[in-house]
Amino acid sequence: MKKLFLCYFVFLFSLLSIFSAGVIDSIDGFQYLVVARSIYYKGAPTAPPYEYSERKNIHMSVVTGKDGKTYSLTGLGFSLAYLPAVAITDIVYKIYGIDPSVHFPLENDWLIFLTAGFTNAFFGALLGIILFAYFLTLGLSKKQAILMSIISIIATNLFVYTKHSMAHMMFVAFLMLSFLLIKFYSIKGKWWLMSASGLSFGILMITYNPTFILAIPPLFLYYILLIKHHWNKESLNLILKDISVFFIGLFPFILIYNWFESLRTVQQTTNLALIGTRYLVYKVPLSVFFEGIYGQLLSPGRSIFIYSPVLLMIIFFWHKIRKNVYPELFAFTFYSIILVAFYSKAYTIGSPDQGIAALWHGESSWGPRYLTPVIPLGLLVIAGTYRFFSKKVRYFIFYPLVVIGIFIEILGILMPYQTKYFNLQRKFYVNSTEYGAALYSDLLPRYTPILNMSKNVVNLAKNFPNTYDHGKHNVKFYDGIDFPFNVGQERWRAIEGKGYISFDNNQNDFVEELSFGLINHPIAESSSSAKLQFVLNDVNLLETPLELGITERKIIKIPLRKNLVQPEDNKLEIIVNYEDPEVLTKTKQILGLQSFDINSQRQNLESIDVPYVSALGPKIAGVTYQNWGGTNTDPWKAWDIHTQVFERLPDFWWIRNLYYWDIPKVWIVIPFILNLAIFILAAIKLKKEVSR
Repeated sequence: MKKLFLCYFVFLFSLLSIFSAGVIDSIDGFQYLVVARSIYYKGAPTAPPYEYSERKNIHMSVVTGKDGKTYSLTGLGFSLAYLPAVAITDIVYKIYGIDPSVHFPLENDWLIFLTAGFTNAFFGALLGIILFAYFLTLGLSKKQAILMSIISIIATNLFVYTKHSMAHMMFVAFLMLSFLLIKFYSIKGKWWLMSASGLSFGILMITYNPTFILAIPPLFLYYILLIKHHWNKESLNLILKDISVFFIGLFPFILIYNWFESLRTVQQTTNLALIGTRYLVYKVPLSVFFEGIYGQLLSPGRSIFIYSPVLLMIIFFWHKIRKNVYPELFAFTFYSIILVAFYSKAYTIGSPDQGIAALWHGESSWGPRYLTPVIPLGLLVIAGTYRFFSKKVRYFIFYPLVVIGIFIEILGILMPYQTKYFNLQRKFYVNSTEYGAALYSDLLPRYTPILNMSKNVVNLAKNFPNTYDHGKHNVKFYDGIDFPFNVGQERWRAIEGKGYISFDNNQNDFVEELSFGLINHPIAESSSSAKLQFVLNDVNLLETPLELGITERKIIKIPLRKNLVQPEDNKLEIIVNYEDPEVLTKTKQILGLQSFDINSQRQNLESIDVPYVSALGPKIAGVTYQNWGGTNTDPWKAWDIHTQVFERLPDFWWIRNLYYWDIPKVWIVIPFILNLAIFILAAIKLKKEVSR
């Protein structure tokens, strides 16, 4: 049985690793990671000072503790989970003689994001193992338990959180482990299982935020229902004894929790994390409360039943639920009521023209992330009833719901969930209350993220081939030429001071002429002419710079001598200068590249070839940065490059990182091949173990 569990864990981890983004995709994720770096390098769970106003770092929610140090508002546990990623990256840094960046995460490296990206895949695999063991205790066969475990992960809203950089997957995994160990205790009666349950609960206690308190009532109810006490004196003594044993495992984490909270104490409070949620226990506007209930349960853009449709089986077939899963059913129902009611009360009051803003949705994320802890409990109820479903129910109701669930989760996995706001109006007002895109897209069916992301995926499928299509001359816009953008019916690329293009000399179509469609376009009040120079393989192509007046468009054709063009890797540099030096520094104008032709044949402007710009790049790839990372050392430019690549490509580590020319391809391709090989071998081994 141990081999089966090991094979299944490796299978799940390798499967979920394939879907990893290899980036940090949330502010919370960045904050967990900066604390992990501080623990590793400084031995203290601190955060960097707030430097966003000085443009030295990104915005992060931090406070100054009583010791004068800066602390993040995030939990400690998930930062500890990021330590392996920090350690692996540091080993590589030491091998190549690189110092860790000071202004992290603005100044970052792809390697630490890549390794950190597998963290939630690990916890997703751990949760899969926990559910597999749970399903076995409910009487399912090994095949049924594995099937239901896989469905629980990939057909519900849990799937995206095995990928996204939030603490929910770790929280849910240890919550379910705590429930499972209580289940084992009720069966075997061994005291150490109760203590282990407390230890597991202690880990989730320090993982995320104070909402772990909300899990205590359903966990206690679950214990009471499993043990079946008679409520006499002897029974009460047993309850107290079990609680004491539970606290043996929990107590060290209570100390850790209180220690960490005391470090970041402000305003005479002893629990900083509770300050921001204390108002939730007070009165709340009924409109906000009912909107929260509707939003979490029934809304077209955030309902838990849309993002985890298999949970509808509990409603559809409540009459088939057997008594052996009543404890799980009552725990699921009780916990769901607590979470829905709690988050329905979450709101904030903005400026007079913003009104009351509801916070039940937990944006920005894919699906109702606040309700993820109840999903596995609901799946326990479904799994306990699965054996009693007829074939018609399975094939015409259950499996279609599974397919729908997988489709909806894939929408949030193929592309970054932030892109669900594309082409949406930023905000509007109703009765002096502001409705931002994050909120109204959840409430209005025509703007639901499901529809918007479906359109985005179709567009991604259409546009993706263009991102790697370099044509027969292998044309690459590899530095200083910004990403394509819409201008009316046209597509432009902006040349930022110096733009670099490389191309090959095709043996069947020798390069004889280059043609550029350019426009000197004002962004702000400005009227400087642009002076252009074209340099190919260190040779000027024009005797004198070409001048382009403000708003002037021009097609520039340049014939080439045969001996000037190399067989491969020709370097073309477009140099732009303005009379006013502030044109470039303050982006008052742009030189728009509207077209690029070779021998009168239009070249694809949509291809993506950019540098990541990091301290690691020159060391491992042997490259030299020219514009971006060279003359332009602004870290916000590198951040913008990462953002553009993030939004334009499929959200997988083994695709996105291949577009950065300062990341050696072997550093991505070999791990991906190993990932696939391990997945295939684990699948084969798992099949054999299940058949035994």
